[in-house]
Amino acid sequence: MDALGQSPLLDEIKSAIFFFLVALATSFIAYLKGFYKLEKSEKINLPTSYALSVFFIYALFYIGLGSLIVKFLKGYITKENSVGISVFFTISISLVTLFVLYIFCLKKRKEITFPIIKTFGENSKSLKYDMAFGSLSWIVAFPIVTFFSSIFDIFTFVIFKVQKIPDQVAIYFLKSTLSNPFYFILAMITIVILAPILEEFFFRGILQNFFKKFLNRWISIIFTSSIFAIIHFSYIQKLGNITIVGSIFIFSLFLGFIYEKQKSLISPIFLHATFNAINVLNLIFIKGV
Repeated sequence: MDALGQSPLLDEIKSAIFFFLVALATSFIAYLKGFYKLEKSEKINLPTSYALSVFFIYALFYIGLGSLIVKFLKGYITKENSVGISVFFTISISLVTLFVLYIFCLKKRKEITFPIIKTFGENSKSLKYDMAFGSLSWIVAFPIVTFFSSIFDIFTFVIFKVQKIPDQVAIYFLKSTLSNPFYFILAMITIVILAPILEEFFFRGILQNFFKKFLNRWISIIFTSSIFAIIHFSYIQKLGNITIVGSIFIFSLFLGFIYEKQKSLISPIFLHATFNAINVLNLIFIKGV
């Protein structure tokens, strides 16, 4: 292997070693502070009909409706208006999905023992505590996720000779808006606010609790994280899916753990939002895109 070929691999090995040491330090301190201690698992009576209904709404509006609109707009999309249409389409579908889910859950509150208020923090110490706990959990999660990301990069480099991992779809979406401040702000709202709320409600609030009806919480977290990672698969990422999907799986495990620890969606939402926000800042100010 020549020097040029060694450089990306050596960089990833150095990155893996560095973040492994950082992860050891932060996780050890977190362990001493009781961060990894979990209370007894709490199984919520989540009716199958309710879980399936939420899944149907999520799939119908966020996936199905989106595909139909893209098909309809295909003839109207040009190089000049593609970014604007993409931004407004993404934020609109996210808002519509959240609104429909909210109305549905509001109507079902009295029929089930899974009130949304409890899910969003009634059972925790305080709203501010959950927000702070979720945001600060980034300090522990980030080095672990980044370490595994480097390991996946090394794997794809050694096995498939992939020297450059393509951007995740969300990052590619954000990059396309950088020349227009208004579109960029809307894209930021989608990535940092709407996506964490929508995804955490569905995956941690619904799917993870549904799996817990039949499985222990650790298997439920793994199953939920597997599905969460798989839906982030994208054909345009090609072999980069190994790193991107793998890293998202590790991050999702952390989100599931935080939800189980706090028994509130506020913490994983804020961890998810903080993670996305810092990745965006890194993209802009450090990578200089």
